[in-house]
Amino acid sequence: MRLPLIPPTELTAEQRPLYEAFEKMIQAEEYQGFEVRDPDGAFVGPWGVMLHFPDLAVPLGQFIDVAQKLPGLSERARQVVILTLGGRFNVAYELYAHTPLALRAGLRPDQIAALSAGSRPADLGEDELLAADVASALARGGAVPGPLYDAAVAKLGRQGFAAVAFITVHYLALGTLLNAYDVPAGRAVTQTD
Repeated sequence: MRLPLIPPTELTAEQRPLYEAFEKMIQAEEYQGFEVRDPDGAFVGPWGVMLHFPDLAVPLGQFIDVAQKLPGLSERARQVVILTLGGRFNVAYELYAHTPLALRAGLRPDQIAALSAGSRPADLGEDELLAADVASALARGGAVPGPLYDAAVAKLGRQGFAAVAFITVHYLALGTLLNAYDVPAGRAVTQTD
């Protein structure tokens, strides 16, 4: 990583509240199964980057919190979107952290591998395929093609389409930060971690 990890003993007054907020957040089930802190207690991944920029991390965190709670998309489809973007931009930490989450959501290892490599597994559900296609179209730039938009809204509904769009924004932002600072995948986590 191009930024130093910040151990808890070296936090500034501006960083301390953010660190404490991250501490509370990572207690949730969704943050289990991958490394979020190193053995010294320093946050890794996006948290390790955001601690360096507390003034920007707070509003970004608020956006992320709202985007993660948007209705209209299954957890499987959500993970498909995230892995589609991680694979498209080769975001090491994003792919690492979302592999166990995608497994918990019911994706098979071969589907996860294909999405992580930038492919689109044909055996996903229709909602998952549409979510992947919308995320891919947004990542390419330009407007989502009309027929894809119509098909996605017909299948996912307006809320589901909006969830795909905002999850895409969320993970494009995090993926850009992770790649800008060359954040590596975390270490393997065992049940005792």
